[in-house]
Amino acid sequence: MKELYKLCENNIWIDHLQKCSKDNTLKGENWIDFEFEISKIIKALEYDKVCLKDKVRTGNTSYQAENKSLFDIGYNFIDGVRKYSKKENLKHLNFNNFHDDTYRKKVIKELNCELEELIRCLEIYLEEVVEKIDIENKLLDIEEIESIDKLISFNYTDTFKRVYDKDNNVECDYIHGSLDISESNKENNMVLGIDEYLENGDESAELDFIQFKKYFQRIYKKTGCVYKGWLEERRQWRIDMSEIVSNDYIVEDIYFYGHSLDVTDKDIIKELLMFPNTQSTVFYYDNDDYIQKIRNIVALITPDELIDRVYGAKPRIVFKKIRTSSNHE
Repeated sequence: MKELYKLCENNIWIDHLQKCSKDNTLKGENWIDFEFEISKIIKALEYDKVCLKDKVRTGNTSYQAENKSLFDIGYNFIDGVRKYSKKENLKHLNFNNFHDDTYRKKVIKELNCELEELIRCLEIYLEEVVEKIDIENKLLDIEEIESIDKLISFNYTDTFKRVYDKDNNVECDYIHGSLDISESNKENNMVLGIDEYLENGDESAELDFIQFKKYFQRIYKKTGCVYKGWLEERRQWRIDMSEIVSNDYIVEDIYFYGHSLDVTDKDIIKELLMFPNTQSTVFYYDNDDYIQKIRNIVALITPDELIDRVYGAKPRIVFKKIRTSSNHE
């Protein structure tokens, strides 16, 4: 735990998240909300980079950003780090130099190092605290699924294996990496990042902040992509059986439990929801969660796709309320 305390001390991202929590500006208190906040900062810094470059290029000293609120998010973040950081290499940050490629790369490198330390803090906390919590009650909905042969886990812990798969019959793919507290910070393979927010070709050209993006982290850290092989096997099966299996025939069941279906995992979630010959059951906790999940899915696959998949004799997407001991049906 000494390592945890040391890493937490004066970490840029932890300090920022604590400030957001104090100011009640965080969306929530889950890791997905932390990722959202990090995404907000990175998007702002990307925008600020472009604005400052334009200011230097045009020589316009009175240059004003079109989106001042977005511009200010990045400015206030860097200025806050400069003012309050106790680390010598961060005390002298100069936002106005962010247009310079060499200077910007140094700052981004520091931000990424701080993110890796935050991830290591999360790993230690999960291993030393969360993993030692005894789980007494199983989830009814998961218990009653007749057969689970594969698990795509977006968690870092092996809770499912410990509680529901003690005989080790389920193949698991840990999309965001897994805990290994014995490894050093440099060897940590846990993913905590943001979605790809650039488009129209910019995602291939503007690569300054690529290390913050989940797809990069998954590749760089060599985390789970076993599920790709599973899906490829099913695609091949569908080709082989195309003469007798129609498009509306349900062959596989996919269950989404405990995932927000947020855009941060868009590439994976969308591929699963759109996979042919499957029915996806999306579990929700309460009415607010139900509404949020519908909104999130719309952001992933468009309203028309969702409407097409929830109606009909053989719906492709089904919403189901999570059962507890108090609402056991």
